[in-house]
Amino acid sequence: MLNPMFVDTGYAIALINQNDQHHQQALQLSEKYEGYPVITTDAILLEIGNALSRVARQEAATIINYFQTAHEATVISLTPDLLNAAIQMYETHQDKTWGLVDCLSFVVMQQQQISVALAFDRHFIQAGFTLAS
Repeated sequence: MLNPMFVDTGYAIALINQNDQHHQQALQLSEKYEGYPVITTDAILLEIGNALSRVARQEAATIINYFQTAHEATVISLTPDLLNAAIQMYETHQDKTWGLVDCLSFVVMQQQQISVALAFDRHFIQAGFTLAS
């Protein structure tokens, strides 16, 4: 069985946006890890929709719909407990520049026992995770 991977906003944006500096790398990772189970959060889907609303709205809608319907994709919904855990991490890591959505992602990865992220954000490494390569 293939280990699930966490999908971050930056990876999804790079996959869609041909002008993104990580576009080619995202395409390569997409091919390499095709068929792997992927997990993300509804907060990530919101970020994707917001970031691409002007430049690639239809493509953003397509990837959001993929996460909501594909059998290999799981979207973790924000709950009060998840939000509280993310806020606690946010508050206790004052030495980091992690955003609240980053902290939510890290909490979900810990809870789901996911060690690898499809991401280009070095914050995942700071938090003890591995970037897919």
